[in-house]
Amino acid sequence: MPRLAQLAVVAAQQALAAGPGPGAAASGSAQGVLARYGSERVAVVFGTGLGTLELTMEFETGYIQSGLAAASPALFPYTVMNTAAAIVAMELQLHGGNITVNHRDLSVHEALATAVDLLAMDRADAVLCGGGDELGPWLQHGFERLAGLAADAPDGLPPMRPYDRQRRGLVLGEGAVMLLVERAAGARSRGARPLATVSGIGRAGDHRPRLGWPPAGQPASTTGAAQAIGGSLQAAALTPAELDFIVGGGNGTALDALETQALRQALGAAAERVPIASVLGQCGEWLTSAGARLGAALYALHEQALPGTTLCREPDPAAALPGLVLTPRPATAPLRHVLVPVLAQGGGNAAIILSQAEPD
Repeated sequence: MPRLAQLAVVAAQQALAAGPGPGAAASGSAQGVLARYGSERVAVVFGTGLGTLELTMEFETGYIQSGLAAASPALFPYTVMNTAAAIVAMELQLHGGNITVNHRDLSVHEALATAVDLLAMDRADAVLCGGGDELGPWLQHGFERLAGLAADAPDGLPPMRPYDRQRRGLVLGEGAVMLLVERAAGARSRGARPLATVSGIGRAGDHRPRLGWPPAGQPASTTGAAQAIGGSLQAAALTPAELDFIVGGGNGTALDALETQALRQALGAAAERVPIASVLGQCGEWLTSAGARLGAALYALHEQALPGTTLCREPDPAAALPGLVLTPRPATAPLRHVLVPVLAQGGGNAAIILSQAEPD
């Protein structure tokens, strides 16, 4: 099984087993979900930026070096982008819709949006959705050749410092995150406690190069990013002042200042007081790291606590909002609505708002 599929299957198993209420442990298992809905009504939507890159490169390398006879037919089925989603369905015996989303950094957000649409259109009763990407030699090689990785820090501190004056670039990570998305009534009928509600989704585009952030010699435009954030607020029927926390995408690159500019443009005065943090310094950056950020948003809502930007030592006023949270701490006010924005190289933008689930 390809490494990415292994990550996805384990994450899916964890998602199916999570969240039962008191005295309802069995209903939180995979069997409980399937018993409630039936395997034909449980869908899979998986977002990935690069898919099973390492096995794909192994297959291609064999062909390039030794010709057609060396191109392993055993590897070929794993070179397609939908490998992980298909293996999740096969391993867990899920017979509902099976969809793969490939939209760079927006892949996880679009996977969650697709899951919401499937429920709204009654094409599924539960959706395992999320995404992931794997780390390996080929990916490391590519980022090194593109000069996209953080340089070693001479002061001995970690090189990846989101929102910091001394930020030097990103450090690669990997992972898969899967969420079980249901209608609230369906979740409660099997004794599960919803962690949050998807209350707003927004999208819009900007002009950005395929690699890098601002176009060379041009001012950075964040009009589309601000529109995406505003669209998520509008869909959630919220004002900027009602946002309680932002799980940012700061990764120690030029993105930090771009995201900060977009948030100020979209939120106005509220941007100067809303708490914000990036967890990417702790887990690294990969194309679908938005899944880890959605997980951080769920943690914040469920635990009423704020994760910290623990590798930022000296916030850069040009690339960080005043409310930047440096160390983890309990929330000082109720957390009800959390924004998770995503800005991608190439120009795509999306924003999702997760809100506190209604009490039983």
